[in-house]
Amino acid sequence: MSNIQKSLALRRTIASSAFTMFMLVAMVGLFSLFSIWSINRAWIEGTKQTVQMDSLSRAALDAQVSFKVQVQEWKNILLRGDDPALLDKYLKSFQTHAVQTQEKFSQVTVEARALGMNDLVGQTQKLVDTHKSITLRYETTLAEAQAGTAAISATVARQVDVSLRGVDRDLENSIGLFADEIVNFGIQERSGLEARMQDRYLTLRWFIISVIAFSLVITAYVLTGALRSTRS
Repeated sequence: MSNIQKSLALRRTIASSAFTMFMLVAMVGLFSLFSIWSINRAWIEGTKQTVQMDSLSRAALDAQVSFKVQVQEWKNILLRGDDPALLDKYLKSFQTHAVQTQEKFSQVTVEARALGMNDLVGQTQKLVDTHKSITLRYETTLAEAQAGTAAISATVARQVDVSLRGVDRDLENSIGLFADEIVNFGIQERSGLEARMQDRYLTLRWFIISVIAFSLVITAYVLTGALRSTRS
């Protein structure tokens, strides 16, 4: 080959290889930018959903606690209802916690609907209806036991206790299971988010490593071709 032909062949080899390298670098850069954007977006959305799930879990647990306090105040009414002042105190606390329980159920409903958890909304409504029914039954039974008086005797309190014994047990268990279900679901969501982020990270890492390795091979090939051209 003449020197001119050698020079042209070398230039074509270098130009072709440079173009290939440029395309590889551009492809890596674009893919990396897209992956970073995708990971960031998924992380933001996942974190937002996780925060919503945490809030939902707290609301469910708060409803459980409020109802337990409500039941405890009912027991205080029966134990200390012979004192008008104490009866009034515990009855007000009973009613306050009944309202708080309903408010927490309402919060659960709103947040579950925002997350698209319609099954959870239906479960919550059943608990709301049952809670309202039990609360009304408590209040009606107490009003009948008082019969217009400011207090109830120990004998009457025992009769009321017998007539309503265990009426709250199923609801308390249901609320507990309900709260546990939401908490466990929140834990699963956080674990799923972490797993997705890890998968995306590994995919990006191995893609970049593969492209770098391929680029090194191309570079070695170009150098080898260039050296052969200069020796011919």
